[in-house]
Amino acid sequence: MMIALGVATLGAFANAAHEFSALPPDRLVVNTWQMLGFVVFAGLFTLLGFFPRRMTGIWELVLFHKLAVTLFNASFIGTVTGPVRSDNPLVVTVVDGVLVVVTLMAYVLTRGWRAWSHGR
Repeated sequence: MMIALGVATLGAFANAAHEFSALPPDRLVVNTWQMLGFVVFAGLFTLLGFFPRRMTGIWELVLFHKLAVTLFNASFIGTVTGPVRSDNPLVVTVVDGVLVVVTLMAYVLTRGWRAWSHGR
């Protein structure tokens, strides 16, 4: 599951790279940060897929981030939009909400919390 999320997140990176030319200059810095973040999360998802109980705290950090992004963007549904489709808070809420559910399922199925017992 997590390796598939890693691959899908590379797709999000490709989409962000494709949309990059449509951005106004004042959005380049934040969108570069977001675009490169997709590569970081692709790596985190892949590492969790291969080594689900070896890295203390990674599951929890990923879940925290994805849940926080989901809730934050949910509060903006219908009120803001951006110059590209991926700026739509509804899209971000749905995508990151699915990531929360899938990551939580993988966390439970792999007993990811056991990484804490290996970290001692």
